[in-house]
Amino acid sequence: MEHPTITLKTRLFVYISHFLSAWGDRMWQFGIGLFLIELEPDSLQLVAIYGFISGAMTLLLSTLIGDWVDRTARLKAARLSLATQNIFVAVCAAVVFVVHKYLDEIKAEWEDEWLLTLCFAIIILLGICADLASVANTIVIERDWVVELCQHDTDLLGSMTATLRSIDLTTKLAAPIVTGQVIYFLHIGWGGVFIASWNVVSLFLEYNMIKKVYDQIPSLADQKFKEGLDSAEETTDETSPLIGNDSVKAVKYNQDDKSITIDDGKSEYTYGSNENQNGGPSKEKDVGIDITEELPKKKKEEKPNSWCYTIFYSFIVLYKGWRIFMSYKVAFAGLGLATLYMTVLGFDNITVGYAYSQGISESLLGIFMAVGSLFGITGTFAYPLFRKHLGLKSTGLTGMVFQITCLSACVVSIFLAGSPFDLLHRLKDDDSSIINGTEASTTPFPMSASTELFNLTTSVSVSDSTTIFQNTTRASADDSDEPDSYLSIGFFLGGLIVARFGLWIADLSITQLFLQTVKEKERGLVSGVQNSLNQLMDMLKALMVILAPYPEEFGLLTIISFAFVCMGCLLYIKFVCSNRGVSYG
Repeated sequence: MEHPTITLKTRLFVYISHFLSAWGDRMWQFGIGLFLIELEPDSLQLVAIYGFISGAMTLLLSTLIGDWVDRTARLKAARLSLATQNIFVAVCAAVVFVVHKYLDEIKAEWEDEWLLTLCFAIIILLGICADLASVANTIVIERDWVVELCQHDTDLLGSMTATLRSIDLTTKLAAPIVTGQVIYFLHIGWGGVFIASWNVVSLFLEYNMIKKVYDQIPSLADQKFKEGLDSAEETTDETSPLIGNDSVKAVKYNQDDKSITIDDGKSEYTYGSNENQNGGPSKEKDVGIDITEELPKKKKEEKPNSWCYTIFYSFIVLYKGWRIFMSYKVAFAGLGLATLYMTVLGFDNITVGYAYSQGISESLLGIFMAVGSLFGITGTFAYPLFRKHLGLKSTGLTGMVFQITCLSACVVSIFLAGSPFDLLHRLKDDDSSIINGTEASTTPFPMSASTELFNLTTSVSVSDSTTIFQNTTRASADDSDEPDSYLSIGFFLGGLIVARFGLWIADLSITQLFLQTVKEKERGLVSGVQNSLNQLMDMLKALMVILAPYPEEFGLLTIISFAFVCMGCLLYIKFVCSNRGVSYG
């Protein structure tokens, strides 16, 4: 089937739809961290639990989602993933608004706070479902539709991919700024309403765009290629004229030249014969053995294990592909990249939550995230220049060293004025509660206790709160919510922002090393191992925050994260030293 030339109008529909989707994603990613930290102001535990479960579900189910996309008609997959993502975000944001609006009533009516805990669970569950739907939508549009639109035009594919990446970076810059201003000036609850409204409206606009694209490109309606031989009813448009409109009578396999012969009752057509170099069908007499009865049996034998294999595919890839991964000289560079994910020193929900707890407004947080993204983009432009003058290996090492140098400011910030760092704060809190005749919380998840203590500071008088919270490091009611000094958080965010420049350079360098050295037939396997390692490190990071969720303990997490970044640099140095004299361009 001939594929029509993709018009500029069609490409614009794709770009506009992607912009709306990416903008909604960026707003939600920024907002969910603020929503959760607002519900539990003196702990990062909710944010960490959300990150850990989301990472685990993505690791387990992303392959299953991809398999579902492969088996589902394109328009149906796009419609379901788009609707699911936007509806879950809208519902979750609406739940956030209700919980924020009636938070005091919920706590007053149910003193054991089981309803509040249930609300937390609902918000996290809905958010994770939205994240998984976003994965599906990304696979549908960026990994399937765009490729089908461009067909074999590699220049067009490169152009569209670059444009989509530019849209991603633009929304990453602008969306946090806009969302931060909305939440800051309207209130965080109304910020949830704004995000929910955006996703509802965006749902209809996005679907309208992709439906127009689908109607203009007939090839999107074609069935996707499946391995093996299906019945005549499942045969694609490209093969239907070859075997006629009648049903297939027999399928025969020739063991000598590995060819397959299809008998439609009128003629026989042979495919895959080594003797037929033109790739087309050739008429031939009956050869080989009849395997018509064997094909359905083979399918039945494979089905029972397919779902289990798909669900745990990431772990299977990690297990089977580890030896192949480590056989490459660039393996230690990949391990160094993976350790960079085991850090709280990045602009994710955990970092946003910590900065918010230190008195940084939503408005400023959005601006800081945008500036950090700008430094990262600057790194992508500087990368070709560094590689040209220093070489690929030295460029990666330069990025690593630059990142460590900048992140050292984050470590210094722990000991500066305004830092909440205090590893003994839990003991002090327990002593304070005992002195004032209250029981210390012994729950392993101090969600309710920490929220209750925070509410006490905002409801009692100045003199009472000073008595209750004497000898503690947490802010009492006679103080404002702002820290005594912004020096600590200023150093922390400053180092974090500038370090993005070196991070992107190191990331691009290691990525190119893998692209240049890994064999074509093993690229998927090696990439699967690398992605699994990255995701596992990210999950360990979230688990670390769950165990030490308080801002007073964030300094310890900063030190551990800095140590892992240094470990990544050492692993990369190991790669460089092991490949002296080897030029990678």
